[in-house]
Amino acid sequence: MARNEVIAAGIFLLFVAIIGYIVPISVTLADTTANLSIPQVVAFCNSGFGQIGQMLPQVVMVCSEHNNLMIGIYGAGVVGVILIIVGVILSEKNKELIYDVNTGKTKYRSIENEDEALDILKKRYAQGEITKDEFEDKKKDLENS
Repeated sequence: MARNEVIAAGIFLLFVAIIGYIVPISVTLADTTANLSIPQVVAFCNSGFGQIGQMLPQVVMVCSEHNNLMIGIYGAGVVGVILIIVGVILSEKNKELIYDVNTGKTKYRSIENEDEALDILKKRYAQGEITKDEFEDKKKDLENS
């Protein structure tokens, strides 16, 4: 079930990126405090006023810190999306397209579940819970389903 964990990690990172993008933080410059989101601070630092303010060491420090936070937010979002895509690809990789003769339609069958069922069947046979004939019948049923 690693694919579910990969998808969950991707969703978590995407959630962290969205929260980091939206939630305002307190920024203090020249004894003035404002509640701005990280993208707003970065936009200010890249604007004309921010470029003029780059002459002040306090503005340089705030702008560089928030640029790093912005890179972290975007990075978490990109990694989150990549993990979600990888998780979906992994889950599709464990499926097999088969043709159902009875209904005349194609459907997906999970390869992983078939292997688990066969392992359980082998264990039951090894423990003596079922006979050889029952084992062969159930094995054929699994192969045909």
